[in-house]
Amino acid sequence: MVTAQIPDTIVVDATPHVLAAVDGAEPLFEPTGHGIVPGPFHTACYRGFVCSFTVDDGRLLLWELTLGPHATVAGRPVSGGTEIFGTPLAEDTDDGSFTVAPLRVDVPFTGRLLAGRGLIEDLHVNMGYAPGWKYEHVVELVLDRGRLAGRRDRSPEVAAIRRAILAGTLPDPDGERGGKGWVTRTFSLAFERTFPLGTR
Repeated sequence: MVTAQIPDTIVVDATPHVLAAVDGAEPLFEPTGHGIVPGPFHTACYRGFVCSFTVDDGRLLLWELTLGPHATVAGRPVSGGTEIFGTPLAEDTDDGSFTVAPLRVDVPFTGRLLAGRGLIEDLHVNMGYAPGWKYEHVVELVLDRGRLAGRRDRSPEVAAIRRAILAGTLPDPDGERGGKGWVTRTFSLAFERTFPLGTR
């Protein structure tokens, strides 16, 4: 059964946010580029890994990485004590996942990120990832090879979009609920799920 997914998080100004959208030519973080092959470990994490990032001194860093029990590292099954980036993994006995932290791994991403906090519970849908318009506070980060090149508070724009969607004057970017197409869209982290064409 497909359900809401555990989102990546990012700490901005010492405050945790949820990663609501990613726009770049390359993935934000690609485990296979580091010899890590993830595997799904429950219905809330089909991709098999969860990242926590932070912005520190103008740099984007990977701070924490969680893997499912079916992952492999350097071709070997993951286990407690397996080292990633020189730090050993710790097992969570509740769900069998493995987490490595704290890390300070530079993430050389170029593009935009949308970080949200304060999910509006009445708008929660138990499928995929929540788009930015469902958060009370939204900040856009612009990165150039992992360095913070710009940022802006987009909460007022997002609030206007939210009001329009709820009033029915702007269609929900994900479309009508139900069906394979809708499910696929909810798993996307595209900016268009928060800023439909014509609203940017």
